[in-house]
Amino acid sequence: MQWNLSEIYTALLLGYVLVDDLNSARYLRKRILSTNTRTDQIDAAWHICTALLERQFPVFYQALGAFPWSDLVAPLVVDIRAAIRQRLLALVRKAYTTIHKTDAAQYFGMSENEVVSGLMNEGWEFDGETGILSAPEPVPVKQTRTDLDQFSRLANVVLQLENH
Repeated sequence: MQWNLSEIYTALLLGYVLVDDLNSARYLRKRILSTNTRTDQIDAAWHICTALLERQFPVFYQALGAFPWSDLVAPLVVDIRAAIRQRLLALVRKAYTTIHKTDAAQYFGMSENEVVSGLMNEGWEFDGETGILSAPEPVPVKQTRTDLDQFSRLANVVLQLENH
């Protein structure tokens, strides 16, 4: 099987986003630029990283859906969307006791109706007159670590391919 280095770089960049390691994504970006292996897909993955680094969540969600991802990385994009929404749910729950549905929709990349429904399923209360969502009592959120074994193997493959 022939490995396409640009596909692997894209998967690695998105993998760093998935495991919330944006600093490693920055270093990988420097490596990509130094090896001159940029592609449209790598640039699209980097756009996702920069949107997260700058905390521009509407741009992040737009970037996820704006590019026709390859079969190799499309599942990562789906997982990233879900993981970021879970992280933001925990963050919004900590940061806000109340939030307007318009602001919440921007954080979660959903329509106002979808975000109201989704947050109500998470125990939030909604005041239809004011459009305000009220957070439930804080519950400690246990962070789960993904199985990094496959991710580590992918990083090793990239290093081996660069050395050949």
